[in-house]
Amino acid sequence: MFHSARNGGILNMFFIGALAAAGASTAAPTAAPVSVPDRGGVFFGSPERFNRYYTDSKYQPARILYVSPDGGGDGSADAPMHPDQAFSQVRAGEEIRFLDGHYQGCWELDGDSSGTYDHPVVIKAASAHVRIDCCNSRRKTCFNLEGADYVAIDGFTLNGGSYGVRAVGMAYAASGHQKGIAVLNNRIGNQYKDPIFSGQSDWMVVEGNTAFGAGRGDGHGIYLSNGGDWLIVRNNELYDNSSSDFQINADPISTCAEDNIPYDDPRCDGSALQGLGQGVTEFALVENNYFHNSNTGPNLTSVRNSVFRNNIIGPYDRHGTSFWQETDNPRLGSSDNRIEHNLFIGANRRHVLQSINHSDRNHIRNNIFVGYSRSGDSVVANPASVLVEIDPDTVRQNVFSGNVYIGGVFSGFTPAEGELRLQRFDPAWFSRFPADGRGKAEDFRPGAGAPFVDKGRLLVTTPADREGRPRRNPVNPGPWEYSGKLQATVRE
Repeated sequence: MFHSARNGGILNMFFIGALAAAGASTAAPTAAPVSVPDRGGVFFGSPERFNRYYTDSKYQPARILYVSPDGGGDGSADAPMHPDQAFSQVRAGEEIRFLDGHYQGCWELDGDSSGTYDHPVVIKAASAHVRIDCCNSRRKTCFNLEGADYVAIDGFTLNGGSYGVRAVGMAYAASGHQKGIAVLNNRIGNQYKDPIFSGQSDWMVVEGNTAFGAGRGDGHGIYLSNGGDWLIVRNNELYDNSSSDFQINADPISTCAEDNIPYDDPRCDGSALQGLGQGVTEFALVENNYFHNSNTGPNLTSVRNSVFRNNIIGPYDRHGTSFWQETDNPRLGSSDNRIEHNLFIGANRRHVLQSINHSDRNHIRNNIFVGYSRSGDSVVANPASVLVEIDPDTVRQNVFSGNVYIGGVFSGFTPAEGELRLQRFDPAWFSRFPADGRGKAEDFRPGAGAPFVDKGRLLVTTPADREGRPRRNPVNPGPWEYSGKLQATVRE
């Protein structure tokens, strides 16, 4: 696991006070550097409540139950049991270890088989040679966590079914939310609905996964729904999904209206810090991801007080990233977010980044926006791509600075003074820019002659690039600070 530096206590106490004084939906984005917490650290100013398997590198389970496709033993390494046996008896603090093989089936954990903050349940593949074909009965899900807390799922190849991993709480109100799910290092594809789905799930981590081939049943690579708060989504790759690659939808139409709560009631639009706001997702860290080549870009719906940084996003068949909402309550807009050092790529005439429906007071800084068109392997700037679309009737306080705009036009928006506007595009500005968008994340490192190198100012909120290397001042806009590969430094 990669761990960033722990948050600064003084800055985080300031952040909590600012939210309490101003109201979470009207405060400016946090000025505190947000990082992945170690065990016992803080996250967006709150004591972390993530899965210990993720935050504590020294964690060891109390017992390991070994399973195999045809197991019938006692669960020891030499006599593995069948997964059905293990799931029927696993308890908090224990691990189910899948030995190499090809499995058929779906397994479930509920509130009676939860882990705890100190003693999680871990479901782990012994190696990359563990494959599970999800079943076509019940939830049609390889791993269904329904009301189960503190469960980690690590290292599997999951194929088919409706979901690969489904994790849901038991009620829209915060008191009924699930907590502490970690979905790590899996390869999940070809689900009818979503490879990774959550609802009413707090303190959730989705890291290191590849999710692809989501079908027409829903079509999202990762879909985090129903007002979950305190989320980490990092180092994932999503592609070839039939709808929005990545979606966070707090979904007040369900989470509030179905509970007969008005949209302007604090129970719907209030702060998670007070156990309110079941129509909002707050405090999400979305970083270092590579989302590309699906039908639609990320949808961030009623998402507040979150950080989106060092991601590579696009191109898409339809349009790129949208910050928006589905009601007419201004407090439910996707607002007060930091959107920093991302690369947004568009290959058609639709928007690359959109902020509409009261999605205001976002800070959009040091990003690169590319609008391009291709003919075979030839790539040129596309003057018709809408790089940024703003709804001027409801969005008036977004802050743009240090961004680079390549090709394209704007809707309801004019770049800030001093931002770099380039009408021409040379793919050599990146190390190996893929015309079809299907390269590796490393292909988008800046080329030595790129006109945007060293054109930004260092941000205290995004001090490292997507490889974790510290940025220097002046800084490169976009997710990469250096063009070369990460090399270890040896000191005598």
